[in-house]
Amino acid sequence: MLQIKSYQRTILYTILHFAVDGICACIIFSNLYNDDYSICLSVFLIYNFLAFLSQPFVGLLIDRYFSPKLFLLISVLMLSLGYLFSFQFIVSSIFLGIGNSFFHVCGGKDITVKSRNDILSLGVFVSTGAIGLTLGQRCYSVALEMIFFSILFLGSGVLILSKEEYLSIKDEAFPKLKISKAVLFFSIILLVVLIRSFIGKIIPLEFDVSLGVFIGIAIATALGKALGGVAAKYLGAKKTILASMSISIVCLCLGNTNPYTLCLGVMMFNFSMPITLYYANLISKEKQGFAFGALAAALIPGYLLGLLEYSSLTIKLAIVILSTLSALIICFVCQGVKRYGVD
Repeated sequence: MLQIKSYQRTILYTILHFAVDGICACIIFSNLYNDDYSICLSVFLIYNFLAFLSQPFVGLLIDRYFSPKLFLLISVLMLSLGYLFSFQFIVSSIFLGIGNSFFHVCGGKDITVKSRNDILSLGVFVSTGAIGLTLGQRCYSVALEMIFFSILFLGSGVLILSKEEYLSIKDEAFPKLKISKAVLFFSIILLVVLIRSFIGKIIPLEFDVSLGVFIGIAIATALGKALGGVAAKYLGAKKTILASMSISIVCLCLGNTNPYTLCLGVMMFNFSMPITLYYANLISKEKQGFAFGALAAALIPGYLLGLLEYSSLTIKLAIVILSTLSALIICFVCQGVKRYGVD
């Protein structure tokens, strides 16, 4: 049976993340959305409820019955059925949402366990979804859809046929937290994720937004998540979050009239993603599937709040205040976890 190393597994899941989000975007924006507002709203609610809000529950299921190959196979099957039933918007939305949810939690849990919660690996894994989503939404074609599915089948096939490693993170790697402190730390990490989603939605673009700019923002988002993991691993989480948030605030508030400075701000802003995931995994101990799912679910309230109308001044004040709050929360969690024996 094929033997693949931990870093190779991370690379495969990262490529699959790109394909999975691309498939969902392709099908939804090309086949399911149309001029009927009620249909679009139904697709939006069904898909996002199943793709994001279901992830904590899927995470608990995967934590209890951890079988990465089985859950990856379920994800591939659901995504394939979502494509085959794309003529029926409700059925397709259900299949796509379930497939998306199972893939993300399964991949997140598998990488966390196999890499021993390596923050660099976490950042790399979560990075590519933004690019797949943007390409699927903005550059849809049958050829692109087939490329996404080819990647899905080939990458999943390699993972399913590879030799399974049964590993666990050693107990001493977890902080010795009281339940009350663990709940507090986990709750405020969820707040940081909600803030990240909210700010990501309200970022003001004071220039003409072309297709190239959309793709540039997606690449900046991906680079931010990946480089955030690299920086946090070698420089430490506190130094990384303080530096990245400071640069991000300046770029997003003062440089939002230029696409290059805005992309830099977006990239630096997303440095927080692997950091929140890493500490959520530590705090939740053996429930890494639930941790990943809960953080994904926290994106939805932030996104919905970002759909409301805000003045330019309100947006800039929100970016400054909430970004600063996020940095302080992460520093507080880092210090609290370090105090109990884990850095």
